[in-house]
Amino acid sequence: MSELIGKIGSEIEKIALEVVTLENGDIPAMGDVMNRLCFLEEKAGEIKEGAFNNLVSALKGYLEKLILSELDDMGPFEEGIEKLQSIHRAMVNEEPFRGDIHPLLKKLGFNSKPNDKGEEVQEEATPEIAEGEEKEPQTESTDAKEEPAAESFEESSQETQELSEEDRQILQDFVVESLENLGTIEVSLIDLEQDPTDAETINAIFRPFHTIKGVSGFLNLDKINKLAHSAENLLDKARNGEIRVEGMVIDLILESVDMLKKMIEGVQDALETGGPLDAGIDIGPLVKRINDAHSGEGDKPLGEILVNKGAVAKEDVEEGLSKQKEEPDKKIGGILVEEKKTGSKEVISALREQKRYNRRHIDLQVKVDTKKLDNLVDLTGELVISQAMLRQNEWVRNANDQKLFHTLNQLNQITSSLQRTAMSLRMIPIKSTFQKMVRLVRDLAKNSGKEVGLEMSGEETEIDRNVVDELYEPMVHMIRNAVDHGIEMPDEREKAGKDRKGTIFLKAYHRGGNIIIEIKDNGRGLDKARILEKARSSNLITDEDQLTESEIYNLIFRPGFSTAQKVTDISGRGVGMDVVKRAIEKLRGRVEINSIPGEGSTFVISLPLTLAIIEGMVVRVGKERYIIPALAILESFRPQKDQYSTVEGKGELILSRGRLIPLIRLDRVFGVQGDSVHPWDGLVVAVESDGEQRCLLLDELLGKEEVVIKSLGESLKHTKGIAGGAIMGDGRVGLILDISGLFEIAQMN
Repeated sequence: MSELIGKIGSEIEKIALEVVTLENGDIPAMGDVMNRLCFLEEKAGEIKEGAFNNLVSALKGYLEKLILSELDDMGPFEEGIEKLQSIHRAMVNEEPFRGDIHPLLKKLGFNSKPNDKGEEVQEEATPEIAEGEEKEPQTESTDAKEEPAAESFEESSQETQELSEEDRQILQDFVVESLENLGTIEVSLIDLEQDPTDAETINAIFRPFHTIKGVSGFLNLDKINKLAHSAENLLDKARNGEIRVEGMVIDLILESVDMLKKMIEGVQDALETGGPLDAGIDIGPLVKRINDAHSGEGDKPLGEILVNKGAVAKEDVEEGLSKQKEEPDKKIGGILVEEKKTGSKEVISALREQKRYNRRHIDLQVKVDTKKLDNLVDLTGELVISQAMLRQNEWVRNANDQKLFHTLNQLNQITSSLQRTAMSLRMIPIKSTFQKMVRLVRDLAKNSGKEVGLEMSGEETEIDRNVVDELYEPMVHMIRNAVDHGIEMPDEREKAGKDRKGTIFLKAYHRGGNIIIEIKDNGRGLDKARILEKARSSNLITDEDQLTESEIYNLIFRPGFSTAQKVTDISGRGVGMDVVKRAIEKLRGRVEINSIPGEGSTFVISLPLTLAIIEGMVVRVGKERYIIPALAILESFRPQKDQYSTVEGKGELILSRGRLIPLIRLDRVFGVQGDSVHPWDGLVVAVESDGEQRCLLLDELLGKEEVVIKSLGESLKHTKGIAGGAIMGDGRVGLILDISGLFEIAQMN
């Protein structure tokens, strides 16, 4: 039976890992989860646990509805997987599962309830009880009073329609602040895993739980308050050196973070839908496990410090620890003082020696609605345009008034400063996105059986809030590929003379007007031969094609391309890197790949700091002006006659740096009358997209500018070759070129 329970646990863990990044509509991934649930359902008959059997059936039915798009809420499914893990833990410990899964089964649309024998029976009305408390035997007396805890839980499940607007705003602020606080915990936990005695890190984790506990108590969110309080107590014992922060304690804190996030997100959903604030999550088993961990002995550094100082005898410390087991809420220092084994002065001195506090200056902050920030950025952009139009006005340019020019220069400086300030208000550190990768790497490594660490630098690098939101998905795909394809198994690394533990490096920094993100691993590197073999077998290239190293690596961004020899739970289905390419292009960025066989690979993402402003080269074709994004430009030059040639089937070509590059005539693409008939009469700008190069024929370079991007409206939104528009200094509109779209147009012609 233990072997079967082990197999079931392995499948549940794999499902839990899939759910971390599972997106509604990802049918292949959902299919994998369904296969695992079918395995669990098949094995359920061999287990005498009714709650497990019913929950597996309920999850299977709910997932079928998700696949068929009859439902779109992943929340109950994720909650069900967590409950499966709780039931499995009870099986491993050979204990009966005491939680109540009936509310969860209702959410999943499974209207049956297991009896004591694990059989399904008709649902019966049952009185609500507080989470984590056992039901009292029912008596005939009708005068029994409800426990205070039950009253408080019922109070927290009130409908949000009863709340005043002021209460709603307070709850909304609580949700935002709490989710931000919880987001900082995971990275600190990884640091703590490396150095469990770091008091500063323990304090950094303790504070968010303490804040959530205090505010949730004020708001009568009793379940959130109870769980945060339990986690806070656990960390308080760690702060006082009464327990050591090791694997089990870290797992408990991570589970607490996950469950608190779900409950707080449940409050957010309730505010939007008008439902009850109580998310219906059973916190009882987790709270019990946290409370059980409180009594664990672990290391007792405080007692050791007192003994080493000669302030107390070792026997007195051991006696105090025995009493602490009977009264878990008391601290060892307090017990020793009460028993008059030592003085409070000695305990305080020992605590000071144990703890290292950093007093940090706290900046005053004001919360502003993001819509107001976006509106401010838009208005500032309009001001910049109007100021440029004023300077370009014919009357102003012909004026000979030095005072006017001085005032205009002052206006220009003020406007530029205002624009930079407005843009900076939307900038946030990339730290929040990096932090999510820490948990992802930890889970992926655990599932794949590999030893993988994550090192980060530049987390404080700031980037536009909208860019951060769009960056998460491509980074998830790249991290998954790095763990699965890049990092080798520990034994393989050891044979190659490497450390058994692989490392993924995340780095962010500013370069010019862009943000650079590097994702590097010290794994096996990309196999060029295998990539070429796969590309030829997929008819992406022919045997005659001579590709550069960069072009070979860029083949992995083709849809459906994968060199994986087998499909794993992490990757290998041929999806992912094409998603990365599309997402980065959408952000007007690009990805470069560097790889050394046996040493690892580096993916370098280059992105604009903001999506509101673009730096580009303003060019003229006939009477029209266009903006070429600076990121795409390689060089500009006036070609000689002997650099121009035509090749049948390939069109016009320009020789540049020993390479023939196809020519695109912008006047023909956009149907305008250009001045240059022959390339040597005009100028060409060499541009690049996805490793491909083209030369754009134009009449004049007008200069480099930062322009405010304007949408062309719904009717022109999807015009190929155009990314948007910009109002120029004379009030006319210049079109911003979409380089990859231009390449597609050229290939069709």
